[in-house]
Amino acid sequence: MTDIIVAYGCELRDASIHKDLLAFLNAQATSAGTDKWTYPQTSPSHNIHLTYTKAGFAAALNKPHAVVIYDGHSRIGQGPVFGPSGLPRCPGKSAYAVNPWADNFRMGYDFAEIDCIGDIMHHGTNPTEFKLPSSSKGVFASKDMNKILERAIGAGTKCGTRNAWRLLSACVPKVAAQVNCRGETPLAKRHFWRSRAHDREFDTLVAVGDADLRKSKLACEVLFMNSCSSKRHFLAALRRQKAAAKSHCVFYVTAEVCSANTTLTFLKAVLAGTKVATSAKAILIKMNGMSGAGFISLEK
Repeated sequence: MTDIIVAYGCELRDASIHKDLLAFLNAQATSAGTDKWTYPQTSPSHNIHLTYTKAGFAAALNKPHAVVIYDGHSRIGQGPVFGPSGLPRCPGKSAYAVNPWADNFRMGYDFAEIDCIGDIMHHGTNPTEFKLPSSSKGVFASKDMNKILERAIGAGTKCGTRNAWRLLSACVPKVAAQVNCRGETPLAKRHFWRSRAHDREFDTLVAVGDADLRKSKLACEVLFMNSCSSKRHFLAALRRQKAAAKSHCVFYVTAEVCSANTTLTFLKAVLAGTKVATSAKAILIKMNGMSGAGFISLEK
């Protein structure tokens, strides 16, 4: 029996793409318990399991020979997030002692560049700021991200200096004093390296790393990271852990923003007997022919 695990992240579990996949499974497969099915209905050869938790996703990565799909947000490189159905964009502290938008599965570079307003304030998070080193040497990051880091290191800290690592409270105190939906002021002691949109948005650097991924054996056969720009955000860390764990897992990743229901298309291909670990051409052509697929590729 081939095991297929689909992990749906925050917000995407409430989307039509999730409902369409459920409708397909309920019509074409046999229920085997909560969030579990077997396929086909006669002489089953596949087990399908849906999970909605970080622990479930971590367990899926360690399932020998499994096909694993993550359908959710990349969180701009901060990592997959999971939460209950109906999760607000900015969850209040009384209902959510732990903010699901901030409880990432860490599987990326040492840091990510994110929006102060569009992400931190929007989701009510308060991520740990990346501590600027004296040099980018030894920092695990892409070439483009290291260029940002080097510019911030070299530009100083003065408010009027382009690319400088500036305190929001010193340069734009009204922005820094904003209170989010959880009654917190996450920008009060935060730095930014660039302002945009006529000083209505500010880019900062936050600590990420790959602590969760490094715990994984990556025993799965295939991992499809069906989240926006997953190639840019996660592939390097996945390859590094693959080598460390001596894994044989292969990775389907996206190069752009993705919105198409390629998860269902991919699932149907696996159920039809496509060996997605080795025979990728046909399924890639089909998925990338869908509007909003995000330009998916198979990487090893």
